[in-house]
Amino acid sequence: MTACFGLSIIKDMADFNIEISQSGNVTVVRTEGYLDDSGGKVFKEKCSELIDKGNNFFVFNLEKTPVINSTGLSTLLDIMVQIIDYNDGEVAITGLSKLTQTALQMTGVLTLCDAYPTEAEAIGAISENA
Repeated sequence: MTACFGLSIIKDMADFNIEISQSGNVTVVRTEGYLDDSGGKVFKEKCSELIDKGNNFFVFNLEKTPVINSTGLSTLLDIMVQIIDYNDGEVAITGLSKLTQTALQMTGVLTLCDAYPTEAEAIGAISENA
């Protein structure tokens, strides 16, 4: 029984989806699923497309992304550097579980941006500079 349950979780985590919306000049990227190698590729591709179109102010809502592995963290860091350092943009993060918040703190991601308890607060903070 446990092995089947484990397989079910892995299958569910393999699906990674992104929802993108605009709130004024702020691009909101909502992720769903496990941010790993394959999820990271999707995330990087979508964010790079948005950056290429001139979007520089982002809110990443990770509420439905309970787990981020090392490759996913690296991808997230890479995208944030691209937004902040290369395009003079800004990023806010919301929807962090205790696990993802700890991982983002340990890797230095949260030194590049602030985390907010709600998406509305994150959008409000980024909107001030957008």
